Amino acid sequence: MKKIHADLFAVINRFPDQEDALKRLFLRSTDFQGICEDYRKCQDALLHLARSDNDDASASWKEYAMLLKELESEIIEYLNENT
Repeated sequence: MKKIHADLFAVINRFPDQEDALKRLFLRSTDFQGICEDYRKCQDALLHLARSDNDDASASWKEYAMLLKELESEIIEYLNENT
């Protein structure tokens, strides 16, 4: 069995009902791979910021949370256009 790329795995965890379509998109599109990478990095940043005691972490967390929503919208667009 093939291992799922970490970037794709993060997106599949968010959209488990779309796993097959996400895998196909990931294999076909380098642009989509980039979106998946950005999504995983954004999730990682949010986890890091959530654990931070830094006073600025709250503002940064809000920015990353908004970015994550934007990336989710892009992923949904890709799914709608390519399935």
